Amino acid sequence: MLKRDFFLVVMMMHSPLVLSLTGCEQNEDIPPMTAAPVADENQIPLWLDGQVDMSPQEWLVKRSRAEVADEAAEIARTAELLIGAAERFDESHRMIANRAAQLEDMLQEHGIQETAVDRLAWLTQLPTLQTPHSFSALCQYYYNLRTQGKTEDEIIQNLLRL
Repeated sequence: MLKRDFFLVVMMMHSPLVLSLTGCEQNEDIPPMTAAPVADENQIPLWLDGQVDMSPQEWLVKRSRAEVADEAAEIARTAELLIGAAERFDESHRMIANRAAQLEDMLQEHGIQETAVDRLAWLTQLPTLQTPHSFSALCQYYYNLRTQGKTEDEIIQNLLRL
């Protein structure tokens, strides 16, 4: 049995669509499909996973929409913020960077121009809350309150009541 036939047999067991396609003749006039590049190699990935060859602080600064005069200084500042956030929230630097970037994106969708690094700094300087909250949860609380039009002071007051 050829590899292609074996693949089709396995797929037929799992998908009726493949079964219906196996009876079709391939049209020789149609050029074979080729894989399109998934992303531009020079583009910063939207999500920081284990495959990204970049530190969380470098990724967060480069991915952010913020205009930075001194990128090296901003990366160093972000590294310090990530260390503090990781200690406070007991989450990995990568997870915190991803959540901060996600918060920036979600706020941007509502026309709120706040950067990931600035939100990271703000959230890590909040007074310690009585109950433990993850960085992800605080980002969600912040987003919900900010998109309701609350100011930073109003958000702090709301968060302190949690």
